Amino acid sequence: MSKIEYRDGDEADTEECLSLWVAACLARDGAAVVGVAERARPKFDDSECWIVAEDTSTGIVGFGLATKPGSGLVGDPPAAPVVGLLAVAPDAQGRRLGASLLMALTTQLALRGYDQSVLHVLADHHAAVHLYEKMGWRQLGEPFQHSLLRRPTQAYVLDLHGLSAR
Repeated sequence: MSKIEYRDGDEADTEECLSLWVAACLARDGAAVVGVAERARPKFDDSECWIVAEDTSTGIVGFGLATKPGSGLVGDPPAAPVVGLLAVAPDAQGRRLGASLLMALTTQLALRGYDQSVLHVLADHHAAVHLYEKMGWRQLGEPFQHSLLRRPTQAYVLDLHGLSAR
């Protein structure tokens, strides 16, 4: 029987995570979007924290990555790392891996001394919005247009105080 293990991501995981990101975006959007992988690739080099979920029999089934503070948008809190990528393989969804990855990622950020984290989510990605709000993320500012997908996007912020004690 396979088991899910969580660990820090590293350079050797980049291509597998990029492939997973493209597959998750395709499943979410219903169509491939040119530029998705190219836009995600630099985030691996600028990562502050990177967690992968690995199935012991099949390989990486999800990952979450936060980039360094200041790597997001102008209206983001300047000292907040940006959860820039969070994905679960389409055939592994529905097992709470996204929530587990997000909790592991934000806990690591809290342990590193950060007070807040920020993310940007497509406003029509209802499952993701529900997950973030359920986990205590709160809306920050007004919706804006995603620069690649041209869809309404909302920033969310999470206070990290107390996460390192969980």
